Amino acid sequence: MNTNLRQLIIFFFLYAPLIFFAQTKSEYVQIVNKFEQWKKDQYQKGNYATEKNCDPDTVLKAGYKGSGMGIPTDIHISFTNINDDNKLDALITFNPTQCDGGNALMNAQVRVLILSNINGHVINDSYIDKIESQFKKGWLIIEGALDSSFYGTYYEYKDSDGRCCPGIKKSFSIDYKTKKLTFDE
Repeated sequence: MNTNLRQLIIFFFLYAPLIFFAQTKSEYVQIVNKFEQWKKDQYQKGNYATEKNCDPDTVLKAGYKGSGMGIPTDIHISFTNINDDNKLDALITFNPTQCDGGNALMNAQVRVLILSNINGHVINDSYIDKIESQFKKGWLIIEGALDSSFYGTYYEYKDSDGRCCPGIKKSFSIDYKTKKLTFDE
């Protein structure tokens, strides 16, 4: 084997993964930046209290007019190709913080899709809510995304269940393209 070919092979195996990572890293950064912009917009709209204002001393004061829920620092991100365009997308989920210290939001979950398109990335924070709205009693907890589907658990209280413990639990998946929710057997 000639020296140039050997050097080319060594270069490929050593540097090709780094080149791929550099391209992918910029996609991750774009997605995180898009989410940070979404958070900033939510604070400005008054949909969420800022971290500074999300505490009982602030929200329980007479005359407080801000939101009673905040965005926690503990969020879950699934990076995958959701919209099948061979570009990185993300599903971000979190349980909103109840600023007054109560537990009324104990089963609440916010789901934010960040989808690639020709201009970069777009936000859709109502996609899963629209699917969930078909249920009169239960709710969905999304655990992650893989390729063009989401997966999680459907919960519903039986009449005899305590608030802590919904008696109905079913695993499911949602196909992104068709919006079809399928319960696992």
